[in-house]
Formats: sequence, C-alpha cells, structure tokens
Amino acid sequence: MTPSEIRAELLGQHAKIRAMMDELRELSRRARAGEPVVDLLQAGVTRLAAAIVEHNLREEELLRPIIPTVDAWGAVRAEIMDESHIREHQELWDAVAGLAHTPSEFAGAGVEELFQRVLEHMEHEEKALLSEDVLHEGTVIVEPGG
Repeated sequence: MTPSEIRAELLGQHAKIRAMMDELRELSRRARAGEPVVDLLQAGVTRLAAAIVEHNLREEELLRPIIPTVDAWGAVRAEIMDESHIREHQELWDAVAGLAHTPSEFAGAGVEELFQRVLEHMEHEEKALLSEDVLHEGTVIVEPGG
C-alpha cells in the first residue's frame, strides 16, 4: 500500500468511528434524562469499542513498520501510538463494563467523557501519525518479507 492509501484507509475508519459516536450521543442524552436505555447504550458502546480495537490493530499493522523510519521522532511516535492504544483499550473496556452498574442519569455523562477522550486521541493521531507531513509519498515502506 502507498502512504496515501494507508492514510485514506485509516482516516476512513476514523470517520466511521465518529459517525458511530454521533449515533450513540442521542442514546447518551436519553440516558442522562433518565430514560431506560442503558442496555441499548451499553450494546452500542460495546460495538464502538470493538470497532476502535479493530481499527487500532489495523493501524498498528500498517504503521508499526513505517512510523519509526519517517523522521528523527519516528521511534517516539511509534512508542506513543502503542502506549496510547493500550490505555485506550483499557478505558473502553472499563467503560463498557461499568455501564451495566451505572444509573441511567450518570451513564450518559460517562459515555460523553469517553467519546471526548476518543475524539482527542484520533485528532492527535491525525496530526502525529496520519498527516501528509508524516505519512507522505516519499515515505519508504518495506513490505513484510521484502
């Protein structure tokens, strides 16, 4: 894959994750209003968490061989990517597990906080890993086994 193909795939996944969060915001609002939608919200957040984990695995697969070589900060970028994904996965699963034990009026607030952290994470990735300044057509990509 070319750097622009990698960037397009991963940014497309970011767009899908943002769309999933937008859809869940209405359930979050309803939960904060006290409506009995926590089960629906939990199911949606579980699907969101799975989509994020799948995205992060693909991102690591595509970027881990490239990022350390892009510039003098490449190794640090790769380490930050790995650490932030581990932390993000733990936060996601903690949030999913906690929803079942959270009163409706508080569940929505916790989900909104989680969404904000995910958005900040993706914005950071888009600048630090996926921007054209970092991942450009001049980037050398070594295919596995090649």
